[in-house]
Amino acid sequence: MTTKPVSVTIEEHLLEYANAEVAAGRARSVSAVVNAALARQAEADREADAAVRTAVQTVRSDPAATAKVRRMTAHLLTQREQAGLGAAG
Repeated sequence: MTTKPVSVTIEEHLLEYANAEVAAGRARSVSAVVNAALARQAEADREADAAVRTAVQTVRSDPAATAKVRRMTAHLLTQREQAGLGAAG
């Protein structure tokens, strides 16, 4: 896989963690630690996006579910208004 050098600023305790991983032999470099963390986050994001798409598809294909979501949304908007938060933007 092609890599590209970049400059990032990370919190000191995260750099300490990355350096400790390298020192313990669990990672070959700080870059490897960062790459692994980003890869895990990207996969988690893809899974979450897929779950949302599946839920939306389920709701759209089920009239009862669609009606329930509409009722729930109306109820939540009413609660927001009663709490003085106004309509969601």
